[in-house]
Amino acid sequence: MGSKLLKKGEKYALDENCHHYTKLSEVPWDIQKYWHQRFSIFEFYDYDIHLTDSAWFGVTPEPVATRIARDLSVHPIATGKRVLIDLFGGAGGNVIAFALSSGRWDRIIAIEKDKSTLACAQHNAEVYDVLDKIEWVHGDSFEVMRRFWGVHGGEEGRAGRRGDGQQSEEDDELDTLLASLNLEECLVFASPPWGGVSYRDQEVFDLSKMEPYNLEHLYEACSSPSSSSSSSQGEMQKRILPQALFLPRQSDLNQIAALVPDGAPKIDVVQYCQKGASKALMAYLPGNIDAEKEEERRRPAAVAKKQKSEEEKERGQKNLNRNLDEQEDEQERIVPELLTEATEVAQEEVSMVQDASIHDTSYAQDTSYLEAENTPNKTDNNAEKRKRKRRRRSSHNN
Repeated sequence: MGSKLLKKGEKYALDENCHHYTKLSEVPWDIQKYWHQRFSIFEFYDYDIHLTDSAWFGVTPEPVATRIARDLSVHPIATGKRVLIDLFGGAGGNVIAFALSSGRWDRIIAIEKDKSTLACAQHNAEVYDVLDKIEWVHGDSFEVMRRFWGVHGGEEGRAGRRGDGQQSEEDDELDTLLASLNLEECLVFASPPWGGVSYRDQEVFDLSKMEPYNLEHLYEACSSPSSSSSSSQGEMQKRILPQALFLPRQSDLNQIAALVPDGAPKIDVVQYCQKGASKALMAYLPGNIDAEKEEERRRPAAVAKKQKSEEEKERGQKNLNRNLDEQEDEQERIVPELLTEATEVAQEEVSMVQDASIHDTSYAQDTSYLEAENTPNKTDNNAEKRKRKRRRRSSHNN
């Protein structure tokens, strides 16, 4: 199944993987530590907050999430940005904080691969009364970003769409959403899985070994795909979205710095602490998408789209005119044939009527002839009467 944009008001139901633990005895041993901190993770935990067992490891504590949301809203990389894309929505820790940021973002899009975790995130967002402020996508964030670049002109980005040429209605809805976003207004936030708790044992965490997605994969997902035919100059023009990456606190800073091209603005790295202990760091990576350049880039595409629409309209009009001409030619051909046929039929009917009249007249004549033969002669009758009269007279005289 591909990625799906949930419609407004569509909400996944909580399932057997979604839990609201109220007693320690109910909690699996490996997450009991986090359950004891449940009110630091979600202040409204007792208002029926739900998490999957795996979500306990990755959810951002609410005070940290709230501070990140406030810092990101005013950070230089967010200047002019109105759309926030959360690549790993999880159980909703960060995306809920973004939605509570006093209308800072026009649109917030949360992507989550696991259906049960997404159901928890939606339920928790409803608890905080921000469910309808978030657009939810059920699917793989890397596939979604490939499609994002695909609808924004990336050739290889189109690989994220179905290759059989049969776009489903869900595919079309998601592509419509992605295409409606202006690149110069988008910012990406990512709090990826860190590969378990093994990172704690490392003094400097190698981000290339982060599982299941390493730092390079995250950065590439936020960059337009390179064409196989692109020149070195084309590589310099690669479009990169600004990113806020939530990473382990002891991440290798040299690996983060190596991502940014020469001449780009500096990177800010901020450690976020709770009760004096560092929880994680945030790397604020600038993008290179300029609003004026994007407008120039879109202008030829808009002109081409308009020209294509006009060509299709003209082609449709020509087809319509051709059909009308063909219909007129067909009428000109058929009407004389119909008239000729109608004339012939009329003539046949007249002939049949005449034949019938002749037949009826001869029959009447024959009938009258027979009637004439069978009618007694008046003269003969009178003679017979006279004979009878003479007989009676003779008999009387005698």
